[in-house]
Amino acid sequence: MFLFKKTALLLAIFYLFFFVTALADTDQEVNGGKETVPDIREQHVLLVGFDPNFPPYQFEKDGEYTGFNIDFMNKVAKHSGFRVKYIPMNVEKSIEALQKQEIDIILGVPFTGDLSERVEFSERYIVSAAGVLVPKNSPVQSVTDLQEQRIAIQYRTPEYDFLRNIRDIHYHSAHQPKTAINILFKERADAFVGNYITAKYFLEENGLEDKYQLINTHLLPLEYSFAVQKGNYSLLHQLNLGIRQIKLTESYSDIYHKWFENFESPLSEKLKKIREFLIFIVIFAIVVFLVVYKWNRELEKEVALKTHDLQMMNESLKRQIQKTKNSDQLKEQILESSARGVITFSLYGYITSINRMAMNMLGVEQKPTGRRMNEFSFLSKMLKGRKHAVLGSGKNIMGEELKTTSPSGAPAIIRYDIHPLYDIDQSISGVLLMFEDVTVEKQLKDQLQEEEKSRALIQLVAGIAHEIRNPLTSIKTFVQLIPKKMENARFRNEIATLVPKEIDRLNQLIEGLIHYAKPVSKEKKRFDIGPLLKNVIRLFKQNMENKNIKIEYDIVPNLWIEADESQVKQVLINLFLNAIESMEHVRREKTLYVNALCLGDEAVITIRDKGEGMTAEQAKKIFEPFYTSKEHGTGLGLSLSKQFVIENNGSLALESKLGEGSTFILKFPKKESRHHEIVNH
Repeated sequence: MFLFKKTALLLAIFYLFFFVTALADTDQEVNGGKETVPDIREQHVLLVGFDPNFPPYQFEKDGEYTGFNIDFMNKVAKHSGFRVKYIPMNVEKSIEALQKQEIDIILGVPFTGDLSERVEFSERYIVSAAGVLVPKNSPVQSVTDLQEQRIAIQYRTPEYDFLRNIRDIHYHSAHQPKTAINILFKERADAFVGNYITAKYFLEENGLEDKYQLINTHLLPLEYSFAVQKGNYSLLHQLNLGIRQIKLTESYSDIYHKWFENFESPLSEKLKKIREFLIFIVIFAIVVFLVVYKWNRELEKEVALKTHDLQMMNESLKRQIQKTKNSDQLKEQILESSARGVITFSLYGYITSINRMAMNMLGVEQKPTGRRMNEFSFLSKMLKGRKHAVLGSGKNIMGEELKTTSPSGAPAIIRYDIHPLYDIDQSISGVLLMFEDVTVEKQLKDQLQEEEKSRALIQLVAGIAHEIRNPLTSIKTFVQLIPKKMENARFRNEIATLVPKEIDRLNQLIEGLIHYAKPVSKEKKRFDIGPLLKNVIRLFKQNMENKNIKIEYDIVPNLWIEADESQVKQVLINLFLNAIESMEHVRREKTLYVNALCLGDEAVITIRDKGEGMTAEQAKKIFEPFYTSKEHGTGLGLSLSKQFVIENNGSLALESKLGEGSTFILKFPKKESRHHEIVNH
């Protein structure tokens, strides 16, 4: 609090001191008293010599003298109470005239050491800079490049004195800047060195901005002042007083912006901004001083409250730490009590953590953390070819099984999962391996499957008569028609073709029953499913006509798939039988729609009937073994059909609505024909 009061007091004192000083410099008035200044040539006009070829500072335009220096001199003269008359002449002639007392003031003289010995300089009233003007294709890009070059320059100026320190420069000196610049424009010089604002003025006036460029625009500062006769301190003092007063008023800003709108703000603008800023600081300090006392007490209460909150947060943090420790311990206990082995690996294959079950399955007593996974063949077999896939793409590998030998030497079946591990930035940092011995489980499962197969076989045998009845019906139909159609060549051809196929089908049914009891290896080959589908349609055509069932089909050619043809045929037969049976008791028009087409990379077969349909609950259970809605059904036909389809890399789905019918959708990956395959090869 004490430090703040002291700082505010010092700021207030500094502002008052600055403000009083500025007022004293501006008006030279204290307590109503006015400084007495000699009235120079009160009854005479002061003669001012000036170079009229130095725009935009001082020049002649339309018969009048104008420019920044002219306007500023007029303001000083008006403020000081004298009149001026301008005499155009170059700087050298002005100095000679001043020494001979032919003129009183020289306008716009840059300060140099040599001139200071011959004249008295007033305070500077504007600062500019010297620059270098060169053609745009000139090799001169800096001051150091001016050696061995021809330089156009005004004689006896600060820039002239400056360049005399650089060796091997060839000068084209002139008494006026306009003459020097014209030397460059006439290509009698390689560069011009002088006031850069004047150079820009002449470039714009002559329309040469595209041919010349300014480099080093701040080569050295140029301070412009008034010059009076040596020892004429009375006039010098009056000029200095006028310069100070004009510079601290808006008049100076107006003149400056009139001639140099694109350059830096004058000093008075900066002082004004500084003064306004200091006033703001003082006011702000006073306001803060008034409210800080009240805030101080409130702050003490707030600090006490925050201290209490920090203590509570500290206690909460301690509880969180303890909770985290308990949580970590709980996770460790859960991990250790898991019936599955759990191991984590780093990106480079080093074991980072392991639980007790994994150690038992590896046959180690101590945790092998820090060792490479390749040291354990048991792990290498599971991770071989999979570790890089997990690390590279973040893939999860689940439910894989491995037949191997346990560390004890006994044969074992291991089921395992592999997952990527992620750090806090979601970057893969390692691999998680979880595995378990499912040898006993697989043995029990195989035993249960055999028992289920035996029960299904008993029911299948009971229903095999239904499957055999259809081929026998077809054969019987042909045999009954022999006396009537024996002379029909087409009939003889059909009986010679279809009856052997039906006998083969009976044989396949019996073999299928045997294969169900004792599976054999499947024979997959590439074939066109269209002819097979038409063969099945032909097989059921007579049976559907007897039951007043129409059939409409659309089969596109070249629907090649790779599968076991006998299994696919058995699936189609089961689906046709199911569709025909669903329409037997329907009184409305009975039609079976069969379509086979290509959708993308798949061959799609749809079999849609207009039968009784089924509920959503029935549709969910239709592919379950032994589920049937038929009075004498076994519930194995559709279950075995789906199994056959899956074994041949296909899919079987059902869409059904009660009272409207059902649609079976059969899909297989489409393959190219053997001919195309040979051609492509």
